[in-house]
Amino acid sequence: MTLLELSSSNPQFKKIVFNPGLNIVAGLQLGVGDKKETYNGVGKSFTLQLIQMLFGARLDKKNEKGRKIAKFLAGYGWFKLTFRHKGITHTIDKTFSDNYFYLDEVRMSSARYAKELGRLFLPVSVNETLGFRQVFNAFARRYGGTFYSDPLTQQGVSLTDYKQMLTNLFLLGVDVGLVSRKKVLKEALEEVKSTQRLIEKQKDQYESQNIKDLEEQLNELIKGRDSFVIAENFDSLKNQGDYLTSQVNEIRNQIYKIDSSIIRKSRNLKLSEDTDLNPDIVRSLYEEAKFFFPDDIYRRIEEVSAFHRRILLNRRKRLAREIQDSKIELSELQLRLERMERERDDILRDLDSKGALEEYNSINDAIQRLSKEVAELQKFTNILKDLRDREAELDLDAAKLKAESLKYLDEREEYFEYVENRFRSLVKRFYDNHGGSLKVSLAKDAKYLFNIDMDIPRDGSQGVSEVKIFCYDILLYELNSSLLGLLAHDGCIFSEMDPRQKSMIFKVVIEKVREQGLQYFINVGESSLQEVLDKDNQIDILDPTEKDLVEESIVLELFDKDPKNWLFGTQFG
Repeated sequence: MTLLELSSSNPQFKKIVFNPGLNIVAGLQLGVGDKKETYNGVGKSFTLQLIQMLFGARLDKKNEKGRKIAKFLAGYGWFKLTFRHKGITHTIDKTFSDNYFYLDEVRMSSARYAKELGRLFLPVSVNETLGFRQVFNAFARRYGGTFYSDPLTQQGVSLTDYKQMLTNLFLLGVDVGLVSRKKVLKEALEEVKSTQRLIEKQKDQYESQNIKDLEEQLNELIKGRDSFVIAENFDSLKNQGDYLTSQVNEIRNQIYKIDSSIIRKSRNLKLSEDTDLNPDIVRSLYEEAKFFFPDDIYRRIEEVSAFHRRILLNRRKRLAREIQDSKIELSELQLRLERMERERDDILRDLDSKGALEEYNSINDAIQRLSKEVAELQKFTNILKDLRDREAELDLDAAKLKAESLKYLDEREEYFEYVENRFRSLVKRFYDNHGGSLKVSLAKDAKYLFNIDMDIPRDGSQGVSEVKIFCYDILLYELNSSLLGLLAHDGCIFSEMDPRQKSMIFKVVIEKVREQGLQYFINVGESSLQEVLDKDNQIDILDPTEKDLVEESIVLELFDKDPKNWLFGTQFG
């Protein structure tokens, strides 16, 4: 991708026409008389922020400054960014008074726009996994302390953020398919363990006694019920009542079977009445098809039809007779059922009135209650067993993935050594005899599977940290030069650097512009710009031709004092 032009429908806006290589937005002072005058706030950092927003970034409206800028932009006008990608020129049009974007004049919601950018720029294999915003942030760091606090925080979030780490691993050439599998396994394990804790808690709340104790109580009750002896004068009644109950249940089953049989046979009888074989119909069908029967064939069809009708008639007679017999049998059974139910109910009422059945029923109630409690506890136990089995399976899968990942690192050792050497060679441009290190190693328990460890000796100072950020970003560009082809930094990267390091940044950038076609964008304050240009030739980093190139690469100058000379031509934010 190559940025071409950033403009606005508002005539006060300072249009930027980008160079294919180095691009500098300079914040300058018109005079030196008043030391209180500053070029901060003129909009030089917001040039990169605006490009980010046109590619889908959002303002932080949690603070008052963000809300003021959002309100200002909503009433300012339309913005347009033109860029070329794979030989095709594209345009982005946006007004911040609504949430829509226009890509090549097609209106899109924020969600669709993000997907379309991913489709346009990213490989299909990682389009859904990463997303365009994460990748773009890695090559265009926005203004802010979080973004410049560590090389791996291009997304401005915690170092432990999964998407941020996944993006860095992808750009370093790590197989993110392994990382995605690790995340799925870890989340599945966390879900299983969470469910285990929940079930254990529910079991503890439900369980008043140990399940073994409950089972023993239940067995004792069942033995007591089975050996329950009703007083001698009630024993025969109880036995008779039990016998009648079993007979009632048996008759009900017979009634159900006979009733089902009557329904089935009645359905078959109806079907047989609707079935007929008419030879005239057969003959008519074939004559319509221009096919004519000889008379002898027609007579045979009539004979077959007559035979078929005799069979159907006999079947209907048989079914009607069987249905009638079943109805008679059903009627007799229903009368027997009513008589037995009355007799049994009389016996049960007699037993209940004497108290014997009440005691017996109370034992049954206790058995049912304890059986339900034991079943519930057993259910919890079975669920927990299944969860432990699932946890063991996931632990085994995690162990297999760990072994696979270690093998992967061993097989890619030469490549990762190359990556580290490229990083060290960049660092050595800034520090004599100090190349630092960059290691990709297996993480112990992180969702993202691998760790990225970077170190530069004397890494405690802010200046060294900023050099590390620059070297890492250049490394990512070298490894992915065909992905976006763009690299951008905010001028805050210079905040703690000495003049030699600032000049070396431009030295490295100019080399990448010439050798690899890099398009580099940065905003610079006047003091840093003067140190880089080094008019007194006190620093031997850039040669005169390179210094001239730096000056020629200033695509926009923003001056202090008068807001008309600021990015938006007026005060903002």
